[in-house]
Order: sequence, then C-alpha cells, then structure tokens
Amino acid sequence: TCKVNFPDPNKLHYFQLTVTPDEGYYQGGKFLFEIEVPDAYNMVPPKVKCLTRIWHPNITETGEICL
Repeated sequence: TCKVNFPDPNKLHYFQLTVTPDEGYYQGGKFLFEIEVPDAYNMVPPKVKCLTRIWHPNITETGEICL
C-alpha cells in the first residue's frame, strides 16, 4: 500500500511517499521516502531518500538509495 503526500501543494516536483507492505519480510512496517524530481527530469533522475531508518542492502545508513 502506498500513500503520496505533497507538503507544499505549490511544489508538485517534491513529495513524500509512505509505503506500508501488505506481505513479505517488511509486512507491518511503515517506510517514508522523500522524492524530488529535478527540472531537468528525463535527463537527470529523481532524488530519492528513505527517511525511515532501515537495514536494506540498497539503502545507506543516512537514507540514500543506491539506484
């Protein structure tokens, strides 16, 4: 299950995504991500950061995502 939140409705390129898995190893967890889509999107990827402290091989201790 996912929920999108726009903290500032005037900045549609910046939003937060809450992921609540319904099954699997992370079932019952609630994970918050911060997403910023740059103006040069399509040539420059979005910046994604995990705000929830989690151990995952593709997420650093500070929340950066290894894409």
